[in-house]
Amino acid sequence: MREFKSVGYHFWPIVFWIVLFYSIIKKQPFDFVLDNIEYVILSLLFVIVVSVGVVRVNREKITKELYLISFVLKSKTWREIKYYIEVDEIYYGRHGQSTTKAIWFVGHNDKVCLRFKTSFRNNLHIVLNTIDKFETKNNTKLTILNPYFMRRGLTKVKLPEPIP
Repeated sequence: MREFKSVGYHFWPIVFWIVLFYSIIKKQPFDFVLDNIEYVILSLLFVIVVSVGVVRVNREKITKELYLISFVLKSKTWREIKYYIEVDEIYYGRHGQSTTKAIWFVGHNDKVCLRFKTSFRNNLHIVLNTIDKFETKNNTKLTILNPYFMRRGLTKVKLPEPIP
């Protein structure tokens, strides 16, 4: 069975670890860090493992898992998915507006059952071509403001009304 995969990188855990490590060094002497070097190395390895993820696609299902260890985060068969859609998620916060490009897989109850970001991802075009063979694509590109609940599958996906 042929399988395609796309490796993605998430930089926020690494940035968070660096900021935390810097704040510890700033408050404690460097000897404290050298005395606890095993904890520093273990926490860095944990952050690296969590930061790299893989989306695997085959003819039966799509799976989202960690790269270095085979730990499945989410797995959906093609029967559970109704369609997929490209989404621009726009978030407003204290520092202004930020946009995240993502792909949502919508289930038969019109809720998001699987989501992954498209930025910092290798071989995404190959994976999307493979997904097109198994699943229908909603041709409208969706732009949603602050989809905190919708992207987790807690509320239904609101598609725009077709113009008659």
